[in-house]
Amino acid sequence: MEQPDVSVVMPVWRPHGPWLREAVESVLAEDGCSLELLVVDDGNEIPIASLLAQVDDDRLQVLRVTHRGECGARNAGVARACGRFVRFVDSDDVVVGDSTRRLLELSDTGSSVISYGDTVVCDEALQPLRTITTSLEGDVTRDCLLGRFDTRIVSMLFPRAVVEQAGPMDVSFPMNGDWEFVLRAVELAPVRQGDFTATLYRRHTSSKTGRASLLEGTRQRERIIVGYLDRHPEERGASLEREARSAAVLHTARAYASRGQPLRAIPHLIAGARFGLRPACRAAARIVLDELQARIRRSGSSRQERIDGQERHEADGVS
Repeated sequence: MEQPDVSVVMPVWRPHGPWLREAVESVLAEDGCSLELLVVDDGNEIPIASLLAQVDDDRLQVLRVTHRGECGARNAGVARACGRFVRFVDSDDVVVGDSTRRLLELSDTGSSVISYGDTVVCDEALQPLRTITTSLEGDVTRDCLLGRFDTRIVSMLFPRAVVEQAGPMDVSFPMNGDWEFVLRAVELAPVRQGDFTATLYRRHTSSKTGRASLLEGTRQRERIIVGYLDRHPEERGASLEREARSAAVLHTARAYASRGQPLRAIPHLIAGARFGLRPACRAAARIVLDELQARIRRSGSSRQERIDGQERHEADGVS
């Protein structure tokens, strides 16, 4: 087989069989560019090859490794990849038809460019919940460090040279490993945005985001900032470091509030204020507004339930 345009790397750990097959089939449905699909069996008890025995496509390769986690499995896939570009896909998501070709057209310009599209977050039945999108282009290093580069790794396409120069994913990150790797990559290459959906991201109770620990996430965000400053010591003590540390703790504050724990957000708001009063005030105002809106929705739902109950009671009385 000639060198493919794109190597798609899919780590698999304890998959839901139908979702895995749907993910694989969505990748292989692409016929607008040459690709290989490297499914990395991350030491599953039941070999993944047996779950994909019915898939008859020469572009599919199943690589079985000892269990090493998502980042380690991706590294194993990249080490085996032959494509000029690399795309990472999860085993419970769905690649939107023709999106790999469209990402390739944005990236394959003779220079190292990372392309990306939108990600639609869906429920288990792939019903859309929200769209992750941004229009940032060029050098997005600062925005990525500050959490403003709102995209997902599964909707990005990386030149192979950038992946190799950035180095392997850090296996010590059980969460935020995607962000840590993307930050290192965008420090090396500009990005280009495509105005289309690249991935349907399936959100479910066993997904990584569903299991995320806020405390561990905070620690890892701090590690990512420290790593960036190690690579760019000239930024130590500068405004970017203060902004990054503020953004990290305020993100935790908003996360606590979104999970219905606004009181636990207060210490993080105070910590954020030490780095910058204005962003902390904006975050606090946003949390208060979101809490008021949530209470209004809950109040409205309770009132509607009482009305519906009264109507049922009256209907029962008439009958």
